[in-house]
Amino acid sequence: MGKKNEEPDVRMPSVEAQREYQSLVGNDASVVHIRGKAYKLRWLKKGQIVKLGRVLIDKKGTDNADKEAMSDLDKVISDGKKACKAAAIYLLDGYWKLKFFYWLVWRWFYYVRQYDDIELHEILEEGKKKVPLQQFLLTSMSLTGAGGIVMTMRTEEAEHILRELGTEQPSQEQKSDNG
Repeated sequence: MGKKNEEPDVRMPSVEAQREYQSLVGNDASVVHIRGKAYKLRWLKKGQIVKLGRVLIDKKGTDNADKEAMSDLDKVISDGKKACKAAAIYLLDGYWKLKFFYWLVWRWFYYVRQYDDIELHEILEEGKKKVPLQQFLLTSMSLTGAGGIVMTMRTEEAEHILRELGTEQPSQEQKSDNG
């Protein structure tokens, strides 16, 4: 006869793991310390995600022509401002806080407190964990076929691609594996 399937060794999770799970389920705020000041981060809401996307694809940061025309100093300043803007977005929980205080908070971080990227790294890392990615991906997958976003091929295009695949020469790796 064969071996019996052994049951896996199941152990009770540690107290720390239980606390972390309860924190995730209860949507508790994570606390991050910068220069002795404590900041609370909660799960990001839709408005925060949209605003963060706008900051990250800012025209200065994405255009290759503009990137090449910018001096090295301008690039560093632009990245520092983006880090402060992203940190402000992560910290401002809710539409109205973001609407009224975003401009003040990121400037406070950048000009008054003069936080650099290294100091903001902890907020940015913790904030990245607070994006409800699973819901976002499920929604994106569900809506992919619903909108006019999906490109459809005409039958001629599909036949052309299939013909190209059929007449393609085998690669060297395939020859060496078989021979």
